[in-house]
Amino acid sequence: MKCRKNMIAGLFSIVIFFSFLSCSDSGEDTPGTGSTVLELSDTRLTFDRIASTKVVTVTTNARDVTARVSPEGWCTAVYTDGKLNITTQNNPDSDSRATIITITADDLKKSVSIMQNGRSAAVAEIKDDIKIPVKNGQASSSHSGEGIEKSFDGDMSTIYHSDWNNSAANYFPITLTYNFENVSTMDYLVYNPRTSGGSNGIFKEFELWVATDGKPLAKYGDYDFQGSPSASRITFSPALVKPAQIQFVIKSGAGDGQGFASCAEMQFFKKNPDNFDYLAVFTDHTCSQLKSSVTKSQIEAIDNAFFRELALEIFNGEYDPEFRVQAYRAWQHPDIMAKTNKTSTYGLRDNPTGIYSGPSEDIIVFAGDTYGQNPALLIQDPNNKLSGSTYPLSTGMNKIKAANTGLMYIMYYTKTGEEKPIKVNIVTGTVNGYFDSRKHKKDDWSRLLAKATFRHFDVLGKYASMTFETSAFREYTPDGLALINKYDDLVSLEQEFMGLYEYDREYKNRAYFLVIYDSFMYATGYYTAYNTGTQADILNLQSFSANACWGPAHELGHIHQTRPGLKWLGMAEVTNNIHSLYVQTTWGNQSRLIYDGFYKEAFSSLLKKGIPHNAYPGSGGSHHFVKLVPFWQLKLYMIDILGKTNFYKDIYEALRNQEDVDTSVITEGYYQLNFVKLACESAQLDLTEFFEAWGFLTPIDIEMDDYGKDKFIITQAQINEVKAEIAAKNYPKPKHSNIYDIRDDNLNNFK
Repeated sequence: MKCRKNMIAGLFSIVIFFSFLSCSDSGEDTPGTGSTVLELSDTRLTFDRIASTKVVTVTTNARDVTARVSPEGWCTAVYTDGKLNITTQNNPDSDSRATIITITADDLKKSVSIMQNGRSAAVAEIKDDIKIPVKNGQASSSHSGEGIEKSFDGDMSTIYHSDWNNSAANYFPITLTYNFENVSTMDYLVYNPRTSGGSNGIFKEFELWVATDGKPLAKYGDYDFQGSPSASRITFSPALVKPAQIQFVIKSGAGDGQGFASCAEMQFFKKNPDNFDYLAVFTDHTCSQLKSSVTKSQIEAIDNAFFRELALEIFNGEYDPEFRVQAYRAWQHPDIMAKTNKTSTYGLRDNPTGIYSGPSEDIIVFAGDTYGQNPALLIQDPNNKLSGSTYPLSTGMNKIKAANTGLMYIMYYTKTGEEKPIKVNIVTGTVNGYFDSRKHKKDDWSRLLAKATFRHFDVLGKYASMTFETSAFREYTPDGLALINKYDDLVSLEQEFMGLYEYDREYKNRAYFLVIYDSFMYATGYYTAYNTGTQADILNLQSFSANACWGPAHELGHIHQTRPGLKWLGMAEVTNNIHSLYVQTTWGNQSRLIYDGFYKEAFSSLLKKGIPHNAYPGSGGSHHFVKLVPFWQLKLYMIDILGKTNFYKDIYEALRNQEDVDTSVITEGYYQLNFVKLACESAQLDLTEFFEAWGFLTPIDIEMDDYGKDKFIITQAQINEVKAEIAAKNYPKPKHSNIYDIRDDNLNNFK
């Protein structure tokens, strides 16, 4: 009987245990030892982008209830008397974000999943403009396989290109005609230049002609896209009614010889009439400020979620304009001063936005008055140097589908750089920030860098701008202001050495320094490049101020080489280093000619050996530095000893003003002899003995490979002629007959 009672008691316990399990809630609870109850009215919530609060009802008999948000930050959760109040802050980014709230009641736990929309969620309510199809087209000149149909095939990788043979005197103008059928209105067109293969054919000057239904072609206007690689837009105001034909009469284009004409895509659009009239609530086309009469209830009544959220954010004072809303200044196109100064080009990234796009992200940009200019938004590919995608901007709303991930820049380059600033509001994309020494202080560096989330970060100074890895700045640059000021000094010193300030020829934009992932260091059009492995030195102020400055000074020296006057055949890696030495020694560092032993090699292997200066073979790369020695000695003697501070400045200016010779008739040896004459003229001294000692006045006839092969010839007859010209000037001989012995470390012997 006792065994039967024990068996019944055991069965009763099993029933109780299974009954308890069957009462638990959906398996999410952590089972406890008591009979605690925990029920939630919602376990998954989605919030709009704008800050708001939602309530979850909590049913529990527990006395100790807590709520924890992970990760913490933009979402808070407060439990009071059976109510869980969940509040989210504004989501300023394009992407949605998520978090988890864990509710604990005694020994039970449940969770609520929170998702908050980003700006992109409402972008879909902005309608794309309507693309107008081209019926057919004709071109007066085209290359085989690159006809005009390639400019409206919907493929940016194919191009129209004019005939490759551009030698004919009547090559220009080139006419491109686009025909349309049954088009009600046309608001604007977009010219998309080629995105690869160089700049050949990018439009410069052209006329635009228009024919509407029943009316013949008539000239609409004259334009100049200046060979810009950015996409350009022409807005028709008022809109064209029943357009039948659009014709481009191209007068000039980029490229060798006379240039060419090319086009990746010519696109034509009609504005979408279904888009919200944002001027009903905003003060202007930038949509950055509300009309004073607008109320919150009016904003909440806006059907379009994108504009409703933007207006609410501004109304509540929660829209952060630091980087999203900026007035971008015009910059003179770097090609202009490069041509004037006979150098390579400065940068094309003077207007960073501090915002980056994600892949295929919809970017919404509101632009104010563009004053008849053609600004564009560029998204730079972080893996491909200056490459990226560009999109023309017009006054008002611009909806862009980003072709690549990258930092954004406003391309606003003009002939003078004196046009009015353009105000722009970039509503989507993610804020990364940048540092600008003109408006940020030393203490802003840490704040801005801490918030940066993109791979790269922009830093701007007065003369220099740079884009390097965010992680590298964090590791090597505790003081961004001090670093960019040092880069400014580097650029300024080189400009000063060339006499650009003396002769009012300074560049009207900044030199651009860019991180790369191939090669080591190099200079090319619009930037100088530095491998990621160099950042530990060139982003570290201490090492950069010492001998690590050589690399950037050397590469910028390439940009500054006056060509062809100081960059004749054989000098590509020589005369740029006059700049490097000037920066290095001005900053108090020992001359590289001393610590690398190049004076010794030059004195023993070239000086007074009867070897033509430009024929010195050297070993490895030393021959560049050996050939550099006499150029630097002239600086030491003329500037440091005699105080002729304008010695090199006047030479550079003379070279800038001289007409270039036809080197197919006269070899580049002419420029070496020309330098000898200009040096004597600037010094007002007869320096022939110095140049004879270094082989500048020694006959030479060789083929050289200096980034391309060519002949370098100087004859004895040419030398005799130059010496006679110098002698006729009756310049005095220098007081020191041994200038060729001067070094950085023996100046006192000459003083």
